[in-house]
Amino acid sequence: MEEVLIVLDSFEYKKQERNLKLRLEEKNTYVFEYTRYENSLIEIFQRMRFFGSFLTHISYWLMSFFYSIKFFVKYRRIKNLIFINPIVGIFYSALSRLFFRKQKLTIAGFLFEEKSNKIYWTLRKIFVKFCYKNVTNIIVYGDSEINYYSSIFPTLASKFKFVEYGRDFYYSDKKEFKFSDAYIASGGKSNRNYQTLCDAYEIVNAKFPELTCLVAARPESVEEKMDKSKIKFIFGITLNQFGSFVENSELFVLPLLNTNLSAGHMSMMEAMCVGKVVLVTDIPSIRNYVDESEVFFYEPDNSVDLANQIIYIYQNRNSQEVKNKIAASKKLYMENYSFDALLERIVNVSLI
Repeated sequence: MEEVLIVLDSFEYKKQERNLKLRLEEKNTYVFEYTRYENSLIEIFQRMRFFGSFLTHISYWLMSFFYSIKFFVKYRRIKNLIFINPIVGIFYSALSRLFFRKQKLTIAGFLFEEKSNKIYWTLRKIFVKFCYKNVTNIIVYGDSEINYYSSIFPTLASKFKFVEYGRDFYYSDKKEFKFSDAYIASGGKSNRNYQTLCDAYEIVNAKFPELTCLVAARPESVEEKMDKSKIKFIFGITLNQFGSFVENSELFVLPLLNTNLSAGHMSMMEAMCVGKVVLVTDIPSIRNYVDESEVFFYEPDNSVDLANQIIYIYQNRNSQEVKNKIAASKKLYMENYSFDALLERIVNVSLI
């Protein structure tokens, strides 16, 4: 019987540990560790317009580094380790290389975005190649990412594996979000295209001035031109409040960049989980998860198409078509995209 360490990215899963173990293969012994990032100081950093993003990232990196040291010392005898927390995973893999430790490492949630600063981009590539050299499996959440990342990191090409994402949205301390008017909800950070949403809302607002558009974002995601639009950007909505923010809206819009990278899955799945109709950019990484039977799509970078889709959904929000999509998306989420389903998929890949 093999002992397997699984490092999770939320303490919320500790309450589900027994059920998680029941979902996994009985022939192994699973040890769970949990990491926590959301605290009052981080929430303050996330609301700051200046230096907030920098301070948030530094805090995440420092906490991840200390977690990795703790696990590196504590679990030197375990041979198979799975990191659902990718930041802790990359620091752990760096320690493994530096101290010549031989373990089978699987790291999930790999994301490598291009940066405008070429020096920073090059240094990050060097760091990633160094850290991941001895990693067995690098889990990505979009099928198209395999070829994309393989072109950037050819020496790591055989390590990239596509596994469908999944997450639970149960919080012990949920916060309510209330707003007096009807509103369109959007939010998130990675690979978002809020400018297209701003342009689309100009068209929507002319037809339905009573319909507000609220975006839960961080200050660094909002450019000056966006900030002057009719959209209302809200800073400081926490993870345990986002579900209420989406649930109380008329529809959830996920505007994404036309990219090969997976993005927006967490926000989209939370909208599916709370039973809200979803309108999302039609890009390959989203098509890995949903189709027209579950969500509405709009063409990438096309603000007119986005506006027309919003208007259509709002006008038909009580129709059977919309109700059918909501029911289908919630069913799909419950059957395929819960966290225990994700964990089972990752474990199956890592133990091959």
